[in-house]
Amino acid sequence: MQRIIDIKNGVTRMPEWRMAQPVNFELLDGENIAITGPNGGGKSMFVDIITGKHPLLGDSIKYDFAPSTKEYISDNIKYVCFKDTYGGDNDSTYYLQQRWNQTEIDPETATVGSRLEAAYQAAGDDTEERRRLQQHIYELFGLQTMLDKYVILLSSGELRKLVIASSIFSQPRLLIIDNPYIGLDKEAREQLTNLLQILSTEHGIQIMLVVNRTKDIPEFVSHVVEVSNMTVGSKMTRSEYMAQSQSADAPANIPDNWRQMIEQMAYKEEEYNAQRVVDMHKVSIRYGDRTILKDLDWQVMNGEYWALTGRNGSGKSTLLSLVCADNPQSYACDITLF
Repeated sequence: MQRIIDIKNGVTRMPEWRMAQPVNFELLDGENIAITGPNGGGKSMFVDIITGKHPLLGDSIKYDFAPSTKEYISDNIKYVCFKDTYGGDNDSTYYLQQRWNQTEIDPETATVGSRLEAAYQAAGDDTEERRRLQQHIYELFGLQTMLDKYVILLSSGELRKLVIASSIFSQPRLLIIDNPYIGLDKEAREQLTNLLQILSTEHGIQIMLVVNRTKDIPEFVSHVVEVSNMTVGSKMTRSEYMAQSQSADAPANIPDNWRQMIEQMAYKEEEYNAQRVVDMHKVSIRYGDRTILKDLDWQVMNGEYWALTGRNGSGKSTLLSLVCADNPQSYACDITLF
């Protein structure tokens, strides 16, 4: 069977990029892989080796992307990383400010359509065949109604559709997605899973997902590789892995003395006297014509524990941005903290 990627005793050229053990891995034609393991275990380093970011000594890695005739690894392997909802770790406040600044939107402000068109043009020649592919991708991802929407207004699920669609205009052989489900509600997770499965079965794009939790491994995945302690484990079938693995969602086995210390960490009465931790009255947040929160009254009393749930785009992050004083509209709201 064709080996798309074949790594034998792979060792990176630079010591700071090396795994604890030489890497052995093969990706066969038709396989969809889940890379799983704990944070800091080496998953991202392994992906960097696969994509050629960290070159290996000698000829320990070989690629065969046939029938693709593209010359470069970067044309045949596309890597998408979702660190958080809208990009890097430090841009959430910038994102909220951009939403607030909608009155300053000009013709240069990126829309979904302009971003997708730029990705299309960068991926190859403008031909009738590729235009048909572009329209098919729009239909597959349900992008037609989003083309005029500004990128800064997209929900988490919509943003993932945009980024993944932009990545497949060049029809890569392998699509690697890091943290595909982070921040998505149940409906958006199901939609994304269905889209990825269609890309695999109907478009011949092999999928590699990098996940932390066993429950994030979808059924269309054929094989699993566990990476931990900077060591790449053996590839096994999904059914084998699920049968032998312990659920990552199982409660941690916390020693009794640790549990007691954690339970005693709550504020003591003499250290914290405020009765209302959060107090909001008739709070409304609007971005242009779009209302996110309307006339919200909310109180969090001392000692209470809350969970915020809801669909993507329903306003959870906006509400938390008010609590953290990150939202540029918070100064005009009737909000008291602590």
